[in-house]
Amino acid sequence: MFNYPITIIGTLLLLQACQQQDVLEQHDSNYAPVETGRYWVYEVQDERYSLSNLPILSTYYVKETIGELLSIGQGGKTYKLIRYKRSRLFDTWKADSIWTVQQWPDKLIRTENNTAYVKLTFPVTNKNVWNQNEFNVMPISTYRYNQIGKPYGNYANTIQVSSTQNDSTAISLNRQFVVYGYQTGLIYKEATALAYCQSSPSCIGTGQIEFGYRQKWVLREAGKE
Repeated sequence: MFNYPITIIGTLLLLQACQQQDVLEQHDSNYAPVETGRYWVYEVQDERYSLSNLPILSTYYVKETIGELLSIGQGGKTYKLIRYKRSRLFDTWKADSIWTVQQWPDKLIRTENNTAYVKLTFPVTNKNVWNQNEFNVMPISTYRYNQIGKPYGNYANTIQVSSTQNDSTAISLNRQFVVYGYQTGLIYKEATALAYCQSSPSCIGTGQIEFGYRQKWVLREAGKE
């Protein structure tokens, strides 16, 4: 008789754990919330390199706003993504471009300059590996989740996404790293593609950059208009 309460409690705890897991999976899309009126302001640090010139360093600001709902179909929603740019923090925003973002039950797709990229897949798990270029003609580029539900900076619950092709050799450095905050969206992005000098024996292995770029995006403001 004394085993019954224990069995019942154990069953209830198991059911509760399963329900909590289901809830988490259903809300994974909140790592990249999409609704009309949401906006994000980023500070972008851009470095451009070439062997024959000094590095070109620049800082500018980008604002992205979710616009009107364009279509609903097959379980997914497509929104207009309106982008603005300014050179200095207090300059007036200038229209830059209009992209789209598609929110599906199992993925998030951004179409940037007429090229569609799979930015996230759901549910968010360490086992997920996906081809960012699934819906375009570019070569396969696979991404995965590294850290899930961990703090990053001032954000308590984040996911980290990186390219599986990240590498560093004597010839080149390639790095793609993105962080999303729960109920916030993209909070940090780093993209690096550098080719090191191979034109003479004296520069090989020295880390001298022949050409390439390094770019960092940092979220400065987010909200809903």
